[in-house]
Amino acid sequence: MKGLCSLIIVVFTTLLLFANVNADEINAAKEDEYPVLNRGNFEIKIDTEFKDWKFSKYVLVMGKGTWEPLGGTWDNADDLTAELQIVYDETNLYFAFVVTDDEYVAEAGDPWSNDGIQLAINALTKDFPPAPGITDETHLYNFSIRDGWQQERGLFLGDAEIEMKRDEKAKQTLFEWRMPVEIFAKKGTKLEAKKKIAFAIIANDSDKNAKGQTGWVGWGNHTIVFGKNPEEMKTIILSAESMVVNPSGKIATTWGVLK
Repeated sequence: MKGLCSLIIVVFTTLLLFANVNADEINAAKEDEYPVLNRGNFEIKIDTEFKDWKFSKYVLVMGKGTWEPLGGTWDNADDLTAELQIVYDETNLYFAFVVTDDEYVAEAGDPWSNDGIQLAINALTKDFPPAPGITDETHLYNFSIRDGWQQERGLFLGDAEIEMKRDEKAKQTLFEWRMPVEIFAKKGTKLEAKKKIAFAIIANDSDKNAKGQTGWVGWGNHTIVFGKNPEEMKTIILSAESMVVNPSGKIATTWGVLK
């Protein structure tokens, strides 16, 4: 009986470690679209624990293929990589973002100057990607643990709920946030299946021996860096599919916790 229990523990542990192999990884260097699931009956609590994301299906992975230097270097996956998940409901977009970074630097006065995040979003454009030229339809936001949530451009119609945390042991910076539709679209806009939204995001890198914005990984990078270029935006597409328990009965777990 003791041997059987030990075997069960080993099997369970193996399944747990490989439970996320069924998640669909989307390579940000190769894909221009990201399908966004409806959150369904799952409540998303903004707490950087990511327990509510265990049945989210798609992970957008940003690594070497999306790295661009600005005086810095990309040494390996531990130097700078990022994984993003997004889900939606009728009135919100929800984001879980895990940035693996071996050296966390937050000494400057703006999120783009050190290890911070920048994103662009346009829910009103009819063109994908949008036409050149920044307008008030394209909203730009910056945030970091040190500097908080900042608006750079766009008609600021609301505010985000956001939590940020550095896990120094895991060498990860954790971001989780909820964007009400009023923050990036006209009040009363409903988010529903088949809707397309132009989007871009970057995670900036700074190291202790090379401070400042020395490079980044991301998706639609040139929307944000080297000028503001909405024609470089990528597309998120709201899906009719909802987050559900895997019908095969396989164990599922949070993607970020296993890193």
